Amino acid sequence: MSATFTEFLREQAEKRNSEVESRKTIVIEWTDSLKRLYSMMQDWIRSSDPDGILKFEEDEWEVEEEGLGKYKVPRLDIRGLGRWVGVVPKSRYTVASAHPPQKSSPERATGRVDITNEVRRFILYRFRVEDGDLWMLDDQKNPLCVLDQATFETALMSYLR
Repeated sequence: MSATFTEFLREQAEKRNSEVESRKTIVIEWTDSLKRLYSMMQDWIRSSDPDGILKFEEDEWEVEEEGLGKYKVPRLDIRGLGRWVGVVPKSRYTVASAHPPQKSSPERATGRVDITNEVRRFILYRFRVEDGDLWMLDDQKNPLCVLDQATFETALMSYLR
């Protein structure tokens, strides 16, 4: 084996290892963000559903996307009143851009999650802000709005009718 080929292999291996570590960091950060989102949603539901009509189930979901490959993240299933609604991560990287509140120009979202019953969907786009994550809801009819308890409950009610 020539020295040039040996150097090439070592450089490529080093580059690959660096990319793998970078991907791991991104997936861990994305997973943590999803866990915070699900916790917030469950808190909202518990505060408005003291009778426990809706049930939650977290499971793993496999995503494959360019730049990150295949990876597993949590997903949230909400069941009740004979219905199912999934809160399903679609991608960490997205081409969607929006104008988050208090920002002077549009930004690219740092994640996409669908709230769906597999027939209809609301799309959540994640933006990073100083104190954490800002999630914006796209109902595919109106301009994006900030996800809060009221907008989340409105979306859920549309599936549970």
